[in-house]
Amino acid sequence: MPWNVDLLIRYSENLNRVNNLVRVYESHPDSKGKGRKDVQTTDVLRASVVLLHSTFEDMCRTIERELLPFASEEVLNEIPLLGTSRHGRPEKFFLGKLASHRGKTVDEVIARSVEAHLDLVSYNSVEDFCAFLTRVGFCKGPFEPFLPQLASLMKRRHHIVHQADRSEKRGPGHQQAKSLSRDAVRAWVGCVHKVHGELNQNYCGKRK
Repeated sequence: MPWNVDLLIRYSENLNRVNNLVRVYESHPDSKGKGRKDVQTTDVLRASVVLLHSTFEDMCRTIERELLPFASEEVLNEIPLLGTSRHGRPEKFFLGKLASHRGKTVDEVIARSVEAHLDLVSYNSVEDFCAFLTRVGFCKGPFEPFLPQLASLMKRRHHIVHQADRSEKRGPGHQQAKSLSRDAVRAWVGCVHKVHGELNQNYCGKRK
């Protein structure tokens, strides 16, 4: 079975948005020349980091949406039945909880339960990513070379989102935010693209 076309389109569109932000930065007059760039100019790069991580998360979540409905009983046991949990954790339920699902097939109930669960799932660390690989039955080995750079991306995204990327250094010569280069962002983009390619191969292997 070929790579899911909708998923490929989503990924391509999202990555294009990231690259467009980088190009906006590159076209800014203050991005030229050597030396550290001012915070206002590099804020465009910070936005690209956040969007890149969102692209990565959307990629993983879409794959789970495709594959988890066909997962083993052990994996599905970690997903709550739709309408039985407010916290995203599986809970025991009485038979009456199935009443709202009358007329649906078992496959439909599983798929909708997976869909609702994935709305609460995040991929904010390498550990989260490796747990994702386990759930969808992908071997971790081919992805290990990318883990350090993914960890770096996730750490920086977290600092941007939760601390406005503020620098802990104060005083003359220090700016209010941590430095960020175009080359660093380009490297993270390249890493996510390689992860996408590897996920593509694994996905195709699972769906043959």
